[in-house]
Amino acid sequence: MYQYLSGILSIISINVTAVCGLAILTGFTGMFSLGHAGFMSIGAYASAILMLNWNVPFIPSMLFGGFVAALVSLIVGYPTMKGKMRGDCFAIAMMGFSEAVRLGLSNIYPLINGALGLSGIPKYSEAWVVLLIAAICVWLTYNYSKSKHGRIALSVRDEETAAELIGVNVVREKIKSFMISAFFCGMAGCMYACYYTFITPNTFSITTSNNLLAMVVLGGMGSVTGPTLAAAFLAMMPEMLRIVQKWRLVIYGLIIILVMLFKPEGLMGGKEFSLKGLVGLFKHKKAKAIAGETREVTK
Repeated sequence: MYQYLSGILSIISINVTAVCGLAILTGFTGMFSLGHAGFMSIGAYASAILMLNWNVPFIPSMLFGGFVAALVSLIVGYPTMKGKMRGDCFAIAMMGFSEAVRLGLSNIYPLINGALGLSGIPKYSEAWVVLLIAAICVWLTYNYSKSKHGRIALSVRDEETAAELIGVNVVREKIKSFMISAFFCGMAGCMYACYYTFITPNTFSITTSNNLLAMVVLGGMGSVTGPTLAAAFLAMMPEMLRIVQKWRLVIYGLIIILVMLFKPEGLMGGKEFSLKGLVGLFKHKKAKAIAGETREVTK
């Protein structure tokens, strides 16, 4: 039972780490990407090579994987951002990038064994380790959203032309968000590799990118806790629906459709979950109940 719960927590933590990056790029900067699985694969392979060939510990390897992914994002992002690529064009370009990475990794021998993948990766990703890393990533993302950089990113998302007119360097802000998102996805790729101990280029397919984007949209654009809760929810849902066997994927898709129909702004919208807000809501309801009782007595 412990191993089962530990596995679910590890998968949730990996998803949350990757979603934190995409929340900054899509939720706050407004750039939809269908290719962040490519950055996960780059981070996974870069860190796996370090661990397998030079016995580098997990944490330095994870940071290295994130750094390599961020560096690649700068190489890819600069020409696309400079060329004013946005919207559907950017999303499709990123999908092409992800497929190019997958096919490229499938043909690199003998360093990463091509399509055969890498096995025997050290299992460093214990549940408490990845859970702590995910919590730190959520905290950093939340602080970024409340900082000057986060407010600038929101201005770029809401009205790019107006932001540029008041002196915001839109290209620089987009590249910054792009690199941060790639860094988080690179770390998530390392965590994934160290949890499953085996990766292939097909591990990080377009489906992975779609799932990450779905978590951000379902959680709410402009929110950090929303995508975090959505990542946990979507990671647990296949396990919760395992009892229905063949129908679980159908129910999974139906639940997503219902959420988008009745909560198109996402589970949290642009709001953040906080204990202070929860206590305030409880006090408000309590005060409302007392006021109602007082009216009944006066009658």
